[in-house]
Amino acid sequence: MVSIAGPFNECRKAVRDGRVACPDCGVPLSPRGFAPPLGPVRGAGEVEGLGPGGERIRSWCAACRKGHTLLPAPLAAHRADAAEVLGRAVTAHAEHGMGAWRIGAVLGLPARTVAGWLAQARAFAARHLPAFTAMLISLGTGDEIPVIPGEDPVREMLAVLRAVSAAASRRWGNPGGGEWDAVNLICRGRFISGTVPSPFYPGLAYPGMA
Repeated sequence: MVSIAGPFNECRKAVRDGRVACPDCGVPLSPRGFAPPLGPVRGAGEVEGLGPGGERIRSWCAACRKGHTLLPAPLAAHRADAAEVLGRAVTAHAEHGMGAWRIGAVLGLPARTVAGWLAQARAFAARHLPAFTAMLISLGTGDEIPVIPGEDPVREMLAVLRAVSAAASRRWGNPGGGEWDAVNLICRGRFISGTVPSPFYPGLAYPGMA
């Protein structure tokens, strides 16, 4: 799976032109048809990276001999909720002290679901914060590493991800979309997921800009 930003036709052209790299080896991907539409995703709204019928772009890496489906940045892999919904829940807890029950009431979700996300966010921060910090330094903005009182790793991770997003936009341009689209791009479409490779992040998934 490759997280991408941009309209459907632009992303198709980027794959045809060899401007989307394999997330595993960096070799340009080639087109390989389309994947069927996803089911409903809460909070996603209209997603421009999907085709007219909701289809997703499939691609192939000749070096790895493996296929990759392109997933638009607003969508988190294997989730029924958009990246923005995940981000709002994690932020409400880490930055505003809200508990799972209250967050669930605001978002219209079961408290049990939200509690699971918060636990995943803690594990994700513990595993990946050093890599995100290194990414920020590699973008030449190490002096922007935020200092978070209380040493909350989730709160610090959110601050670092926002700083990486801002630094990437200055270097490569704004890919469009909202704050959590950019954060999910940086996380390879797997914000707070346990399946993000560690510790290597091979650049940002802006077609033609990585």
